Amino acid sequence: MNRLYALLATLSLFTASSLRAQSDPMAHVLYWVGAGTDSTVLVIDFQDGSFDPGQSYAWGYLHNGSATAADMLAAIAAADVNLNVDVQGGFLMSVTYNGHAGIGGAPDWWSTWSGTGIDDLALNGGLAEPLTPGMWFGCSYTDFDPALPPTPPLPAYEPFRFTEADVTYWVGTGPHTALLVVDLQNGPGTTAHAWGVRFQGSTTGEDMLQLVAAADPLFSVVTAGGFLNDILYNGEAGIGGNPNYWSTWSATNLGNWSMNIGLASTVLPGGLFGCSYTDFAPALRPRYPQPASAPTAMGEWATDPLTVFPFPATDMLHIAMDGHRALPLRIVDLSGKVVFSGRTEGATTSVPVSAMARGVYVLHVGGQQRIIAVQ
Repeated sequence: MNRLYALLATLSLFTASSLRAQSDPMAHVLYWVGAGTDSTVLVIDFQDGSFDPGQSYAWGYLHNGSATAADMLAAIAAADVNLNVDVQGGFLMSVTYNGHAGIGGAPDWWSTWSGTGIDDLALNGGLAEPLTPGMWFGCSYTDFDPALPPTPPLPAYEPFRFTEADVTYWVGTGPHTALLVVDLQNGPGTTAHAWGVRFQGSTTGEDMLQLVAAADPLFSVVTAGGFLNDILYNGEAGIGGNPNYWSTWSATNLGNWSMNIGLASTVLPGGLFGCSYTDFAPALRPRYPQPASAPTAMGEWATDPLTVFPFPATDMLHIAMDGHRALPLRIVDLSGKVVFSGRTEGATTSVPVSAMARGVYVLHVGGQQRIIAVQ
């Protein structure tokens, strides 16, 4: 994780405008509470300068026009297990959310704001404020010297949008379970992917990744010195440094992701370990996942475990399989160009790679894929 720490050390240089890259809340409120035809956006800003993953968050509240800000806060706090709100005598005293805390008087106080968007919020009369359609209501922890309005927020995540009950692909054995979530962050219309992992005793992020890679022929992972370099899944690739890097995260539900120390992080029973491919400006949390697809039929390669060595290769790449059947073989660069094609030959096939440009490629053998490197 030393490369990751070097990247994180630069985060203190980013201003609040850096956070806007992840979310335009009116377009990207991801967690809605309540019911009705009217909608209000709640923004809570702890003003603590955090970049893990941010300091300001947005929820959506649906209602029928007669609700107040106090009603909205109570409903969202009741729905979100990660959010706790303390209201005394109609006054907002304290708010905690994941690792953030704004405790009334220690040292600051909560101010309340309203407007039509994040850019026109003005101080209001407090939690008794009636909600109107399309309204934004903000809570900002501030010393009132001067009072600070909420900054552009990240979307809060619904904690149990995806749980172990949604998993279709389980690997490993044992009485304990955890979720692995991998997000290649390939833009709108794409999603993160999730696998379930069973284990004995204890497990780590690296253990979970290796178990999934050993079981899922569509999934490959490259680690070096405890650092996550590359992940390939179903034709998508996240290659370390080309152009981004992998961040790793821990959570007990989807709503409380926090960056961890890397692959050696312990994953507790019922926990989540996340991998997100990101430019760290800011670091992006794993998004809501979809279940990785479990195999429904066994292809001809299913009984032929694949071993590829050395990594990186210089002159020859060796491909060893338990089976002896000839299978189609291709090496593809990251632009999608096929640089080698052929078939496997018996238990071990050797491919000359000395003429290939130095870099990272994807090896396809039958239905299996592996990340390879040439130097």
